[in-house]
Amino acid sequence: MLNIIKSDLYRVFRGKAIYIAIAFILILASVSCFAMSPGHIGFASSSIEETDYDNEELLEKLYETDSIIETREIMKEYGSFPLDKSQLGANANLYYFFIIVVVIVLVTDLSNSTAKNTLSSAISRKKYYFSKLITCLGLGTVLILINNYGSYVINLIMNGKEFSAGILEITKLTILQLPILYAIISVLVCIGFCFRKTGTFNSITIPLIMVVQLVIMGVATLFHLDGANILNYEFQYIIGNLVANPSNTYILKTLVLAIFYIIVFNVIGYSVFRKTEIK
Repeated sequence: MLNIIKSDLYRVFRGKAIYIAIAFILILASVSCFAMSPGHIGFASSSIEETDYDNEELLEKLYETDSIIETREIMKEYGSFPLDKSQLGANANLYYFFIIVVVIVLVTDLSNSTAKNTLSSAISRKKYYFSKLITCLGLGTVLILINNYGSYVINLIMNGKEFSAGILEITKLTILQLPILYAIISVLVCIGFCFRKTGTFNSITIPLIMVVQLVIMGVATLFHLDGANILNYEFQYIIGNLVANPSNTYILKTLVLAIFYIIVFNVIGYSVFRKTEIK
């Protein structure tokens, strides 16, 4: 198992894709710090944004301008707020970088003959599966730490301490978010083992967050359910809500949900992989 992990890490860090991903993460963090506004992909918006921008006069001025420089000046004029904390509320964006990691580590092996060659050299499928999972989780952790602490440092340099939550708060929020981020990596690993082809994997995973949100809202509307309450346990909303001073009960519920996802999707992924013929 250790040899497979070492081999994957050697291949990953010899290639360009991981460095491009890290560069994009830091560029996005820099743009967010300069614009003083965290960006997110999808339909959900994190609850933290509501606490940061609850001044009606401020909102009116922001709506009237389309200039990033003017927006920056307006935000600075209205005092301080923890911008780096708000950026962590948009960490669902890391999902798309996790896709890159899973493609590099796992899907390309399954799409080509590499996995078959590895499995034919006295390596069990169990060891192969868990070595890939551990590598994806490890690289995912590296991207999370670079994103979170990179955002903290860049924001501190650009905007100063008055717009920072502080390194201890960033560390606490990172720890709170790790379980659900590991859960989404497990989902991606499961999809990779189930479908194995790069094109199929990308076509499923890239729109997945928005599709899930649309399905939840559609089902809630059709059956007259409380859509807002259901969405509180959707991946992108969880990421934002964990930053917005959640209750201990909510934290516990999302932790249980994350553990459930990690167990269930890895059981599914391994079961499918164990029974599938690798060509």
